[in-house]
Amino acid sequence: MEPKIYIDIVFPVTWGMDAFLLWMAGRILGLRRKRWRFALGGLFAAVCDCAWLFFLQRSGGALFSLLLLAGGVFIAYTPKSGKIFLRLIGTTLLSSFLLGGGAQLLFTFTQAQRLFGQGLIVEQIYPWWLLPWAVLLAYVLLKLGAGWMETHICRRREFCTAAVFRQGRCAEVRVLIDTGNGLKQADDRGVAILEMQAVLPLFSAEEGVRLLSGSREGLEWLAFSSLGNPDGRLWGIRAEKLILFFGGKSICHRDIFVGIAEEAFTGSYEGIVPPSLWKEDSE
Repeated sequence: MEPKIYIDIVFPVTWGMDAFLLWMAGRILGLRRKRWRFALGGLFAAVCDCAWLFFLQRSGGALFSLLLLAGGVFIAYTPKSGKIFLRLIGTTLLSSFLLGGGAQLLFTFTQAQRLFGQGLIVEQIYPWWLLPWAVLLAYVLLKLGAGWMETHICRRREFCTAAVFRQGRCAEVRVLIDTGNGLKQADDRGVAILEMQAVLPLFSAEEGVRLLSGSREGLEWLAFSSLGNPDGRLWGIRAEKLILFFGGKSICHRDIFVGIAEEAFTGSYEGIVPPSLWKEDSE
């Protein structure tokens, strides 16, 4: 018996699932985007997948699926750095694995899929001898990803996303809400601090080279003796806007000083912000 695949059914299912996975990845990472962007990213993946299936009469394979995922992520989020892009792809793959694995277990043990009819199921064979190896693999993956899951899922409320705008350029980074950061500006506002690599997208190529070589031309400074600064100064930029995002909440600060840390932060974040920046009214 040769199975038949109906594109008019596969297309909306693929579109809906891809859009949902893109949305789920953003929720896990604390990134906020318009819903139409998730729909557009899912639409791109669904159209390409169904076109390949229709014209070539076969599946595109793992590499093709990964390319579609990358395209959907780029359309939905337009990440400003390669690190965020890879983080989104990994989170979307994890979401797909968790949803797919959960659905497979549900269908295998409960046969819940039979509520929708037999469909094209001709024969059902489950290799039970693979179950111990699957459990072992899941355990290893959980152990390897324990730190990542603690940061992005268990401790999600300690992190948010920050978008910094300067001279028409934007840098989007993941930041820790640091309760120990009590540094204040002259106007009594809190200070966000980003690592050097995170602020490079805010400069031209020439400015970035000078900044990395130690030049502080065009920067401002704030008296600060921590972080191992030898001259007791925290150098930084005057950002046109700093927007903080967490879930459905956002707050915007205009004309604000953003410090630059000389050393990279240890952890899955690129900056720190004080809780006071969340309590102040946006302009």
